[in-house]
Amino acid sequence: MTVKDLAMLTPTGYPAVSLLMPTHRKAPGNEQDPIRLRNLLAEARRRLEADETVSREVAAQVYGEIATAAEHLDLRHTGEGLAVFASPGQVHVRLLDSPVQERVVIADTYEVRDVVADAARRHRYWAVVLSEQPTRLWSGDGADLVEVHSHGFPFTHGATGLPRDYGQEPSKFEIEWHRQFFRDVATALGEIDRLDPRPVFVLGVERHLASFAAEWPRPFAGTVLGNYDHAGAHDVYQLLAPRLAAYTAMEQGAALESLDAARGANRFAAGIAECWSLAHQGRGAHLVVEEGYHTPAVVHGDHLDPPGQDVPGVLVDDAVDDIVESVARQGGDVTFVGDDSLAADGRIALIVRF
Repeated sequence: MTVKDLAMLTPTGYPAVSLLMPTHRKAPGNEQDPIRLRNLLAEARRRLEADETVSREVAAQVYGEIATAAEHLDLRHTGEGLAVFASPGQVHVRLLDSPVQERVVIADTYEVRDVVADAARRHRYWAVVLSEQPTRLWSGDGADLVEVHSHGFPFTHGATGLPRDYGQEPSKFEIEWHRQFFRDVATALGEIDRLDPRPVFVLGVERHLASFAAEWPRPFAGTVLGNYDHAGAHDVYQLLAPRLAAYTAMEQGAALESLDAARGANRFAAGIAECWSLAHQGRGAHLVVEEGYHTPAVVHGDHLDPPGQDVPGVLVDDAVDDIVESVARQGGDVTFVGDDSLAADGRIALIVRF
């Protein structure tokens, strides 16, 4: 799911249960994770059964969905956090790269703020490994890659591949056969990318890259030359890592340039309080924020105040994540940049729609 999909994640009805907990990548911390999860499951069950507005059947159904999802989790291989969202007939599980505050929330909506902010910080992409036997597609999320088996992937170029003399004196038929293969690959990837748009990285020998580029409608985010027919997920990531870093740097530079242009056009806001107010008005077109910036705040009406002041209001543990969710929910973009990139702007800035 994309950042905007997560921001708009809607339950089927009441109760909407959000279960969030921090997890650990390594021992000894992860040895306690199964116990913490069991405790949270027990808390969710107790609260569902105690809710007089929820029938016994619905409470059992929603708890069963959460419990079944938990049974399929391998807590030995997680990130820094876990989120489970469930409502009647619906369940979603998300592993997070960022820690979260442990809690169970039962409400009319899901508690997605932490999950949206985590997704915005991650770098998702498509990696296409071009080959005649076969061409594979990988779904990348940072260092994690999963091979895609849909829309025709993996694609095989005929039962026996191209003729042995291809590239020496190929016939017109062989040339068109070759073009059609990569046209089919591009069409399938286009269908997937329309559902979940991401930057596309391509690995393959030079003639395959050229053939695929002729069929793909936009520039690649990066390319790796070579034959990687048998490369696994770890190998593909290691090959792509420098290109991913370069692409991220380019995205961050473009975002900072957009901020400068918005500043000159009077469509610019900076600082946590002003960005929070404009984001909650639905005016955020593009949020740019430093990677390491987190700050608590107190929501007082339509204002945001620093914590510790003698004003009534609701304490928000991280106002930055709150702004990220708000901008994404309104269809805006979010870009995280390196620390100190926005030192003069209070570490957070917003391009506004009007």
